[in-house]
Amino acid sequence: EKQNKSGMTLKKFKILAAIFYGNLFLGSCYSLMAPIYPAEAERKHCTASAYGLVFGVYQLMMSISAPIYGKIIVVLKPGFMMKVGMFVSGVCVILFSFMHYAPSGNSFIALSMLVRAVDALGASAFLTASYTTLGCELPDIIGRAMAIIETAFSFGLAIGPVIGGMLFQVGGFSLPFLVVGGLLLTGTVVNIFLFKDVDDVPPQSIRARDLIKDIDFQIDILVIMLCFAMLGFNEATLEPHIRQFNFSPTIVGCIFLIEGVVDAVIAPIWGLFAERVPNAQCLTIFGALAFIVAFIIIGPLPFFNSHTQLSLVIVSQVLIGIGMAGEIVCSFTHGMKHTVERGFPDNVGTYGLVSGILFSVSCFGAFFGPSIGGFLIDSVGYEYATFVVVIGQSAVTVILVSRLLYKRKTRNKKPEGEKVGL
Repeated sequence: EKQNKSGMTLKKFKILAAIFYGNLFLGSCYSLMAPIYPAEAERKHCTASAYGLVFGVYQLMMSISAPIYGKIIVVLKPGFMMKVGMFVSGVCVILFSFMHYAPSGNSFIALSMLVRAVDALGASAFLTASYTTLGCELPDIIGRAMAIIETAFSFGLAIGPVIGGMLFQVGGFSLPFLVVGGLLLTGTVVNIFLFKDVDDVPPQSIRARDLIKDIDFQIDILVIMLCFAMLGFNEATLEPHIRQFNFSPTIVGCIFLIEGVVDAVIAPIWGLFAERVPNAQCLTIFGALAFIVAFIIIGPLPFFNSHTQLSLVIVSQVLIGIGMAGEIVCSFTHGMKHTVERGFPDNVGTYGLVSGILFSVSCFGAFFGPSIGGFLIDSVGYEYATFVVVIGQSAVTVILVSRLLYKRKTRNKKPEGEKVGL
């Protein structure tokens, strides 16, 4: 097949377009409900603890199912999993549009969790298969392909609340889910004709436990898990927190958009630095500090005896976007490079397993964040809940800094020829 100077063929373009489309709207589906669901849940007499579980169950199911899909993908084939996954997710998003007809109270929460859980199974199948397809079909442009797909999902996360808020104002609770669900089903039909399935899936040659037993990789896991927990906390609790300003759903969606836009803009910069420093974990500290400052001012913390200020809320969303990009990009980059430096094969199989582990823990963090966030808000209020977040991030930062200082001290004691970069 004819190939241009960039290494792109028509077949590769079709594959990339299909995966881009799916990631864009799956990202939108995940964040779509942020500006509209909490108010609907409270109208149904549900507490923040209860509807926090609805946000969290999506990531919990993805965390559980992703490793399973990674094992059975050899049998089911990536293309089949992508098509079925997108179809299941699209149907579930459309079903969620009828949730405002559900009975109030526990029945509303139970039905919401059921639909979101099945939706997550479909999304997890698509995402797992899409990354496998990139490794199998686009190995020569894998770096650019991964960057494009990450941008698609991040942009989807960013525009989801805006789409949700705007369509909610036009057609009420159902319209946002009907539109985005319909777009996912359309993508399923397009994917059926867009490309054939992948015949060969690289076998797994290393075990997950061999990766996890390393302390530096454990720190990467801890950083990413807490990062997504904080993002999930912000997603589930920000709308109730800023409801005091009486903004329209569109304006609320725009406030949610800030975090995603900043992440999309600054992530390539973090990536550039992460590739050039000997140890990308050093840069993670700056992302952690951005998170700490963000959650200090967003409430603000109760010790400041100050009311919530819109300007500080906006600044906090900017800082969350900076911290999010820094911790995710630098931790993923370090996890990849450090694993190869430990002696594991420098191939797609190794990178796939590393990505799978980090993706799984990120999903668990995103489940834990909204769930514990709702509980804390019901128990101690928003300001003290953010104080707990600050303590958690500060503790992880101390662990990270202590490990880096220990490695520097150990390195300085080695003979010159044995020294490695921090």
